[in-house]
Amino acid sequence: MPGKTTMIAAVAIAAAALATPGSAQTPLKMTLFGQPSVNNDSIWLALERGLYKAEGLDVTYRLFPSGTTAFQSFQTGQGDIVMTGDLPSVQYFFRSNGNYRTIAAIERDAKGYVVIAAKEIAKPQDLTGKIIATRVGSTGSWFISEYLKKNGVDASKVNVKNLDTQVLPAALCGGEIAAFFIWQPIGSRTLEICPDKAHQLSDATGYVQGYLVAGARPEWLASAEGKDIATRWLRATIKGRDLAEKDFPAVAAYAKAKLDLSEKATRDQWDTNSGRWRSTRFITTTSARSAAGRGRRS
Repeated sequence: MPGKTTMIAAVAIAAAALATPGSAQTPLKMTLFGQPSVNNDSIWLALERGLYKAEGLDVTYRLFPSGTTAFQSFQTGQGDIVMTGDLPSVQYFFRSNGNYRTIAAIERDAKGYVVIAAKEIAKPQDLTGKIIATRVGSTGSWFISEYLKKNGVDASKVNVKNLDTQVLPAALCGGEIAAFFIWQPIGSRTLEICPDKAHQLSDATGYVQGYLVAGARPEWLASAEGKDIATRWLRATIKGRDLAEKDFPAVAAYAKAKLDLSEKATRDQWDTNSGRWRSTRFITTTSARSAAGRGRRS
């Protein structure tokens, strides 16, 4: 019965194809740019608990010292979704002629942005004539501007040095700078390295409200695959957020294993994550442009 034999063989081949991971089962690959900062904890637990894999995603997670630095690689065409501060995202939106869309605001806070200063700097006015530092172009730049202005310090008499986050502790502890303005956990790590030389002068309360935002290229988001990947990523990250805000030990364990952060440094920033993202929808192009306009005026 050749016809029946052929049909059975065809069914067997089809069954084998279904059992073998084929195109429908192959995870969708994406590259995510992030930072070694505890406000990325939604992503950390989504990775650690396999939530992205459960959504059919194969995520490559690349760390950069700041969102400003991450944008340098993103601008060359690398990466699919990039995590940054709000000010760098606004600047990049205009610098790239709109080739960027914010898709979600992951977290916001003020206490997670800190001024760490040498012990002899006791008040804002003591910064006059001194060298201070931040990652220029980051939310730290906005923080400096607001802090000096609101405290009546002439910005022209303060020298701002551009340093990436990983070198700020050594620069302050070594006496190269008098203070730096940046986000946690850089401040806490510095106080662990040289507690006899540094102290926290202020946080950003009353000065700026910093946001961690996720963004992507509009062309990628408009493609069927890009939209699908972004949607799956958002769903998994929301689940990661729900875990992270209730399970500090898991966040601390990840931070220690992957970043060698102490439990205290992790806790210092985790406790400031007061404005965790609640939306399950993409931020629209209109609202992204509106946010960009507001940020530009800040």
